Amino acid sequence: MLKPVLAATGCYVAGDLLFSRLLDPLGLGYLHAFLAMFAGMLVGGYLAGRGFVPVALAINLAFSALTYLAVSQMRGQPLLELIGGQHPMISLGSFAGAALGAWLGMRLRRVGQGPNAGSPAS
Repeated sequence: MLKPVLAATGCYVAGDLLFSRLLDPLGLGYLHAFLAMFAGMLVGGYLAGRGFVPVALAINLAFSALTYLAVSQMRGQPLLELIGGQHPMISLGSFAGAALGAWLGMRLRRVGQGPNAGSPAS
């Protein structure tokens, strides 16, 4: 499971940089994190196959926690105040992107493996 997790994480970081540069000039910079998370989890889900959705959500939770901690430290703002001031859809959108990306990656892998992809013999 380490390879898919590292691939998802690396894709997320690379996607975040790429999507920021592509979307900021168009005024769509707010989509960069969602798209990066979706791309990362799509790759991780594809590599891992079954069972990646819980891992994807754990990765997403870790990134969210690190982001909140870093921003609260940079602003000198208490962590709970920062979390309370954020619209809940920001976090929920990120979790939805992680779950949807992981699920879609898993489905794409199963389609590529044929009809017996879920059987113990495969």
